[in-house]
Amino acid sequence: MKNLITLILIMFTTTIFAQKEGPALSKKLEKPVKTFKQTLKKRATIWINGQWEVDNNQYKWKKGHWTAKRVGYVFIDGEWNKKSNGWVWKEGFWKEINLDQWIKIYG
Repeated sequence: MKNLITLILIMFTTTIFAQKEGPALSKKLEKPVKTFKQTLKKRATIWINGQWEVDNNQYKWKKGHWTAKRVGYVFIDGEWNKKSNGWVWKEGFWKEINLDQWIKIYG
């Protein structure tokens, strides 16, 4: 039973934090002209930059937003990757880091 619970937790964690890729495009999409970069720092939250997201197999721009900090994790922004069939957007994701590193960044 204990092994089953551990397996379920591992599957759940990898599903939540897995990176998603969108469809391939012949060229990268540019950010919309009106983008917003938040510079104000808040104690319990972090700013996630705007990024592309896939909706019905099409790219849509998602504006930046504030979200709660996750202790022991940093958010890695999404990026365009060149593949043999074109450019593919890889979604941003939460990456686990050493707690000492996390304190240096957010402490």
